[in-house]
Amino acid sequence: MGRMDGRVAVVTGASTGIGAAIAREFVRAGAKVHAVARRPDVITDNIGADVVASGQCVPHKVDVSDADAVRALADELRDSEPVDTLVCAAGINVTRRRIAELTLDGWHQLVATNLNGVFYCLNAFLDELRANHGDFVVISSVAASWPDHSGPGYGATKSGLLGLARGTGIDEHANGVRVSTILPGIVDTPILDNRPIPPPPELREWCLKPEDIAATCLLAVTLPPRANLAEATMVATRLQSLGKTQQANPQLPPDLAP
Repeated sequence: MGRMDGRVAVVTGASTGIGAAIAREFVRAGAKVHAVARRPDVITDNIGADVVASGQCVPHKVDVSDADAVRALADELRDSEPVDTLVCAAGINVTRRRIAELTLDGWHQLVATNLNGVFYCLNAFLDELRANHGDFVVISSVAASWPDHSGPGYGATKSGLLGLARGTGIDEHANGVRVSTILPGIVDTPILDNRPIPPPPELREWCLKPEDIAATCLLAVTLPPRANLAEATMVATRLQSLGKTQQANPQLPPDLAP
C-alpha cells in the first residue's frame, strides 16, 4: 500500500488545487502521471519543471468538456502506455450561483465540466481500466448531499457524480474495476475565489488542503485488490460545512462567518 511503481495514471484538473496535488502525490508514489488540464503550462509550474522534464509527469492540454479531445487522448495512450488509474478532479463553479441568479449559460458550464466531463473520461478509458483491473476515482463534494454555499447547480452536478459512480461500480466490479468517490468539504483551492464573498485568510487556514484529498486518493488506489474504498467523505475538523460554520463552531468570531 502507498506505492504506485509501474502504474500509469490520468489525472484531470491537474493544473491547480486538488488535481495538481493528486498528480504530485502519484508521482511521489512512483506512478507515471498524464496530467490533463486546459492550461498545461500551469501544470508544469505546479508539478515542477524537473518532474515534467524527467517524463514522470506529462502535461496534456485537454478540455474535459470536449468529448473528441478526451477520446483522442485515450487513443494516443492506449497502445503506448495503457492506463490503469483514472482520477477525475476537474471541476468548476460560477460566481452567480444562487438559483435565482444562475443563468442558462452558467448551468451549461457546470454540467459540461463537472458531469459530462467525467462521463467522457470514463467512457474513453473504460476498456483500459477493465483490461488492467484499474481504479476510477471521482472527486465529488459534500455539496452532493449537504446544501451549502456552493449553489444548487454545483450541488446537482456533484450529486450526479454520485449516481454515475455508484452505478459504474455495480456494472464494473465483476470486471475488476474499482470505483471510489471522494466527497470533500471546503478545500483551500483557487475555486474559493469564485465565491460571491471569498472566505478570508483566517477561515482558509481551517480548510482542508488539497494534499489531504490527495492522500485519501492514494489510499483508495493502493488498497489490496480485495478492498474497495467506495465512498469517503472528508470535512475540515472545525468547518464541517462552510454554510453551517456558526452552528458547527459557536466560538467562531462573527466576522469569519460566511
